[in-house]
Amino acid sequence: MRALAALLFVAGAHAGDVERGRALVADRSTSLCLLCHSLTAAGDVNQGNLAPSLASAARLKPAELRERIADMRRFNPATVMPPFRSTEGLRDVAPAWRGRAVLTEQQLDDIVAYLGTLAP
Repeated sequence: MRALAALLFVAGAHAGDVERGRALVADRSTSLCLLCHSLTAAGDVNQGNLAPSLASAARLKPAELRERIADMRRFNPATVMPPFRSTEGLRDVAPAWRGRAVLTEQQLDDIVAYLGTLAP
């Protein structure tokens, strides 16, 4: 347990809640995950098909997944995925969102916890 706590501290993460993460992924007004991603490789007509299935996220370590959701631009500068924890380098941001990250640290950790439960 001590090793897990140290890992979470090093990653800048908090303990994530799987059920809150599930709700956030499904919420089309907060995270918008399902706008581009599907939950399974088979897809769903009510989910996105522009990006990889979220089930493939389980292949990544939690810290790697967290970094990608926080700001995918670190890995692919041309990505269309929004930087959910960054406010730097954005343009055409609505006044209500200027200087505000889309997700809180806790919400990000909840989503990572949920995605870790999905089967590839």
